Amino acid sequence: MPNFDSFSGSVGGFTSTVGSIGQQAMGTLGTIAGEASRISGAINSAQSAAQSISALRSINLPPGGNPIAKFAAGAALFNGAVTQAVGAVGQIAGAAGAIGTAFSSLGGLVGGTSSLGGALGGIGGALGGIAGAFGGGGGGGGDWRAKLTGILGELAFPYTPTITIQGGANYEEVPITHQNYSFFAYQNSKAESITVSAPYYVEDASQAQQWVKAVNYLRASVKMFPDGNPPPILKFSAYGEHVFNNIPVIVRSYSVDMPNSVDYIASGSDHVPIKSNFSVTLQPIYSREKVKTFNLFTFLSGGSGGFL
Repeated sequence: MPNFDSFSGSVGGFTSTVGSIGQQAMGTLGTIAGEASRISGAINSAQSAAQSISALRSINLPPGGNPIAKFAAGAALFNGAVTQAVGAVGQIAGAAGAIGTAFSSLGGLVGGTSSLGGALGGIGGALGGIAGAFGGGGGGGGDWRAKLTGILGELAFPYTPTITIQGGANYEEVPITHQNYSFFAYQNSKAESITVSAPYYVEDASQAQQWVKAVNYLRASVKMFPDGNPPPILKFSAYGEHVFNNIPVIVRSYSVDMPNSVDYIASGSDHVPIKSNFSVTLQPIYSREKVKTFNLFTFLSGGSGGFL
C-alpha cells in the first residue's frame, strides 16, 4: 500500500487527469452517484480528520475495472495519513470537509457535464489542500528559494543551488619568553564570502528569456552608477528566515558557462543553452550603524536580523 508521502507527491498528476476521468465516468453516472453518496455520508458523519480518513478506508469500494475505482484508489492512498495528521489536523479537517461537499455534489448529480466537472474539480482542489498540509518540508511556507533582491529587482535561482559559506576569527599571537605555549589576543571576526553555484535549465523560449534576464542582472550587479557611485548592495535570502535572511551583500564576481555540448534554444534574436551553470561570489557587507545593533544572544536564539 503506498504511503501518504507518495500520495501527496502525486496529487498534481491526479488532479491533471480529473477531466479524462470525468469523461470515462459519463457512461456510469448511476454507479458513481451511488458510491459518491456512500463516501459523502462516511465523511460527513465523522467528527475529526482522522475519523474521516478512517471512514474512507473502511468503505468497500468497487474493483479496478470500474471507473469509480480511480476515486477508490485515491481514497485508499490515505493509508498513512492518520499518524501524520497530528501536526496538521486543522488543515486536514477543512480539506476533508471540502471533499465531503464535493462528493455530495457528485452524489446528487442527475445530469449535465458542467455539474460533473464542478464536482470533480472540487474533489481535486480538496485533495490538493490535504497535500498542502503535509507538503513543503513539514509544513514550512513562504518563498524559500535562493534569491538576490534590491534596486536591480530580483534574481531567483529556479533550481536548488550549492551554497558554500565560511567565517573566521583573527587572533594575534603574543610571544611570551620562557613559555611552553603561545598566547593569542583576539582581534576581530569576519564573515567570509558566500559562493552560490546554481544549475540553470531552459526548456522553451519563455524560460530562455528568463535566462537572459538573469545574466543581465549579474552583469549589472558589478557595474557602477552613472554618477560614480559603486555597484549596488543587494540582499541575499535562501531557505527561510533562520538560514539566510536578507543578508546585505555585494557581488564580488560571477561566471556563467555556456557549453558547446548542449543544444541552444532561440528566444527572439537570442540563443541560450538548455543547460548551464551560474557561479556567484557574494561578500556580506555591513555598515558601522548596522554592526552596532548586533547582539550575540539574540543572534544565537535565531534572530539573525540580517547578520550571517
